[in-house]
Amino acid sequence: MSIEPKYDFQAVEGKIYDLWTKNGCFHTSLSPSGQVLDGPRAKAPTHTIVIPPPNVTGRLHMGHALNNTIQDMLTRYKRMDGYDALWIPGMDHAGIATQTVVKKMLDADGVDYREMGREQFIDKVWEWKDKFGGIILKQLERIGASCDWERTRFTMDDSLSEAVNYCFKKLYDEGLVYRGKRIVNWCPVDRTALSDDEVETKEGGEKGFLWHINYPLSDGSGHLTVATTRPETLFGDVAVAVHPEDERFKKYIGKTVTVPLQGREIPVIADDYVDKEFGTGCLKITPAHDANDFEVGQRHNLEPINVMNEDATMNEVVPKEYQGLDRFKCRTKAVDALKEQELLVLEEERMTPLGRSYRSKAVIEYRLSDQWFVKMKPLAEKTLAKHSELNILPARWDKVYLDWMTNIRDWCVSRQIWWGHRIPAWYHKETGEILVDVETPQAVKDNPDQWEQESDVLDTWFSSALWPMSTLGWPKQSKDFERYFPTQTLVTGKDIIFFWVARMNMMSVHFTGQLPYKNVFINPIVLDEKGETMSKSKGNGIDPMVVVEGASLEDLKGPVQEARPSNMKEIIKRIEKNYPEGYEGVGADALRYTLLYLCSGGQQLRISLNSFHDLGRRFLTKLWNAARFLSLGFENEKSKPQSDVDFSKHLRDEDIWIQTRFKETAKDIRQMMDTNDLNQLGETLYRFVWNDFCDWYIELCKVRLNSDNDAERKTALHQLAVVFTNTLKLLHPIVPYISEELWQKLIPLVDEAKLWGQAKPSATYLVQADYPKVESLSDNEKNVLDRFATLQNLIGQFRSLRKTYQIKDGEKLVAAILPLSESATSLVSTSNDMICRLAGLSSLQVVQSKEQKPAKTVTLVDQTFEAYLDVSAFVDVQKETERLKKEIEKLDKQILPLNKRLQNPNFVNNAKPEIVSEQKAQLSALQDKSDKLNQLMTEVKSWN
Repeated sequence: MSIEPKYDFQAVEGKIYDLWTKNGCFHTSLSPSGQVLDGPRAKAPTHTIVIPPPNVTGRLHMGHALNNTIQDMLTRYKRMDGYDALWIPGMDHAGIATQTVVKKMLDADGVDYREMGREQFIDKVWEWKDKFGGIILKQLERIGASCDWERTRFTMDDSLSEAVNYCFKKLYDEGLVYRGKRIVNWCPVDRTALSDDEVETKEGGEKGFLWHINYPLSDGSGHLTVATTRPETLFGDVAVAVHPEDERFKKYIGKTVTVPLQGREIPVIADDYVDKEFGTGCLKITPAHDANDFEVGQRHNLEPINVMNEDATMNEVVPKEYQGLDRFKCRTKAVDALKEQELLVLEEERMTPLGRSYRSKAVIEYRLSDQWFVKMKPLAEKTLAKHSELNILPARWDKVYLDWMTNIRDWCVSRQIWWGHRIPAWYHKETGEILVDVETPQAVKDNPDQWEQESDVLDTWFSSALWPMSTLGWPKQSKDFERYFPTQTLVTGKDIIFFWVARMNMMSVHFTGQLPYKNVFINPIVLDEKGETMSKSKGNGIDPMVVVEGASLEDLKGPVQEARPSNMKEIIKRIEKNYPEGYEGVGADALRYTLLYLCSGGQQLRISLNSFHDLGRRFLTKLWNAARFLSLGFENEKSKPQSDVDFSKHLRDEDIWIQTRFKETAKDIRQMMDTNDLNQLGETLYRFVWNDFCDWYIELCKVRLNSDNDAERKTALHQLAVVFTNTLKLLHPIVPYISEELWQKLIPLVDEAKLWGQAKPSATYLVQADYPKVESLSDNEKNVLDRFATLQNLIGQFRSLRKTYQIKDGEKLVAAILPLSESATSLVSTSNDMICRLAGLSSLQVVQSKEQKPAKTVTLVDQTFEAYLDVSAFVDVQKETERLKKEIEKLDKQILPLNKRLQNPNFVNNAKPEIVSEQKAQLSALQDKSDKLNQLMTEVKSWN
């Protein structure tokens, strides 16, 4: 089975994914029905990950691609490492988002969803979901996600809905769920309540005004000046409050003032809530439209007045000329009227904190309404008692989590929409009695005309909070739940630590006594190459599916032109800049490798479209070319006479070295996987595959590969086969497609050439192979590592000097070496020919002292050797002396200010220690380079 000259990911990836799914490679020891499928694995330790369920309306973006690549990598690694590994896929019903999508679809057809009625509308949503929902799961398959797809869950599935109702009733029975008339965050676009966590406030606020308005005293004795950022709400004022200790206003307490533009009398009250330093010191109290005002109103028995409709237009309570106006148009009209009546004293521009819905981005209103709440403090306290069992990475997010948990507020869980889990509460139409149950109560069934079910649905995050449990069959004691709960690792983003992570923890601890997972890994944020967050509205996002499959500019611009956003031209310009015409994709593995290579503990991942070519595709090409080179050797060996060779008796130092480097790399990768420390993962693999295996080991083997000595040749091929197939195991969790394809192609070739010996892998599919174990190094292996470090350094310096003087590879040079260590002495005695071949030398003489240094040579210095290379025939002494002099002068200009700074006590004593340390390191590096150039110039001058 030959390997094609070029890797064609389009021909490979679909074929390989079908191979995995058809052979059940992603299944666990239990079937979804609880039947034991794999006896031996049934006794293995479990490793479970539940996918952060993407919205049913969602499409894959780069953040999803990174998050799910990490989950897949961990799952594949654990599966190969002998665990009964389960990755549960699924989707969230995304209440508001999905209702909005379907509403827009109906609007386009001229249909008002409210006129359809609840049941018919929900039928439409299910119809939409069956037709268009779940695209993101197919996209996850495309990038290689090894989920157990037979276990795909949806938050509106019957079993998950039963879990939601069970949870709600249980919390209600325990007094942890209650219904009350409270101020809530209200989105006038989606027309529903929002929790505090669903409101975004821009740091520093947004541009606005503070209006100073005169409220006339009812007795005609003057006025009080009130400062407000929201004059449109004055129609709902029920009092003016002052601080009880504010001497300016004590005499007014108990009097009444007249509400401007309305003429209604309201009292002047005293309350500690008032900030004497804010505005004028007088505060208008509007309990129906501000959470703090509501508390003040409760203390003073003030009746709230609501002045707005659900869509934030003004209602019938306000004067007729303002009724029906949008709140901001009402504000403008009210301010103009206040000016006309000479009641507006001052219009002060200022930055104002504005809460916005994180979905619609609309400015939220505070609305007084009947809502359902969960008491969070008891749940949080119980969960915090188990915090020592939770490992949040990177560690800095632990404090963020704890701060929120210790300052938690009750959670408003009711939403005024139709799509979602309808709250399982029924109200008696006459008595107001409330019944809460998992299913329709018998009393309701017996007298359906007397009862009415709550019309609100639960916040989407309520069902998501049960996800690690409900996806495994909870509250029933299913076999899945018994075996796979609690899960091991959650991979998620920082933006849902509060929405989701904390709530899952609380629900799990409350209902099961356990945290739902041991580790929470907060994956980095994906930014564009300029450091800006990727966004559809900015047009700077990179579509993962375009990276994988390619697209034309017209394909990319089409959806934008169809949607016609206000900044459409700007978005299209950025698309044209980001994507070249006829952009060809690079495949899923290149996407995955690039994302993991760029992962860092800094929590920010900058990426451009070129990154996937420069990192991912180049790496895969290198890997493919190495495999092709090996396959040609294996193919050739099939035609040669077969002979038994004891490979262990013909090992060379380079064989021991590559085995040892593999062991070190496997150990490092394992540690990174086990600790979720991905900072050096891609670089570590790159260094071993590209540098150690391809650039060094293959080159070191080439003489033996062309040898007529069967034992020498076959041993080299055997070692190449063993190390490369083990390397494929190491790479598989990161680049699963190409590694599986090469496994399928190379295993039979090596088998036919009878090159395995005792090392033939037993796994038919790489996805099910054993992950490399960590082995300790022998003394001999450590010694070989030391010798090869010296070898690589020596050859590297020779090659670097050749490059400096632009000496062609075909030009053979003369060199000498003075060993300064045991490893260098051993290296020269065993590897002289190898050094000459790799460094392009005609000879390498060994000298015993510096005095024996050959004339007209350049000195190369290392801790373990001094080497002398004769390049005099290729250097113009005068020109080179001038060049070196200029380089030294340039360095001196950099060294001088650094020296002055570090000799200044004020800088050394007052600057941050890390800055001083950085400056010292920079100076040392520059000085070292200057010293070497000075030595080189001295040597060059001596050639005359």
